[in-house]
Amino acid sequence: MPTPQLKPLPVRSPGRPRDKTREAKILEETLQLLGEVGFARLTVDAVVARARASKATVYRRWATKEELAVAAFDLLPLIEIESCGDLEEDILRYIEQYSRFMQTTTLRSVLPALVSEACQNPVLAEKLQQTVMRRRESGIALVEAAIARGELSASTDPVLAQELFIGPLVNRTFFFPQNFDLADFRTLARIVVAGLKAQSAPV
Repeated sequence: MPTPQLKPLPVRSPGRPRDKTREAKILEETLQLLGEVGFARLTVDAVVARARASKATVYRRWATKEELAVAAFDLLPLIEIESCGDLEEDILRYIEQYSRFMQTTTLRSVLPALVSEACQNPVLAEKLQQTVMRRRESGIALVEAAIARGELSASTDPVLAQELFIGPLVNRTFFFPQNFDLADFRTLARIVVAGLKAQSAPV
């Protein structure tokens, strides 16, 4: 008796390809809403209404509101500074670019909204910390470059050194924006570099 021939199984469709344009629109509207109403009042309903998308599209890509908000935050440009060979100048250029982003993007309204919610939302706090860690890499790289060329001692902690100029920058931006004076930050850059060099100098 001849062996029956098995019919090949139908090939399953991989599904609808991801629409990058639609995703970008969803994230752009999420970012705008974050700046307007904050995280607590942000709703997926409002996002899909502005983006003209469906809830299914949103949840297929981002399982939670926290994931959606942080993905939107990642749309904001990164500070990218290539070292010029002098740490004081590098820090000042970093501050200038930060200031420009504050004036031309929604960073100034979105970041406080996320940080405020993260203080009481551990899920958001963890996701926000991950993206902020990526965003501080360029500042750390400037310090590492100064160490590599011998401007700073090899014992210098790049992360701690970066926090020395980021802390005052954030403080001035959010609490005293009317006093955002680049001349002051040039003085700050000089003090930070002098302090780092003194800290690593032999006694």
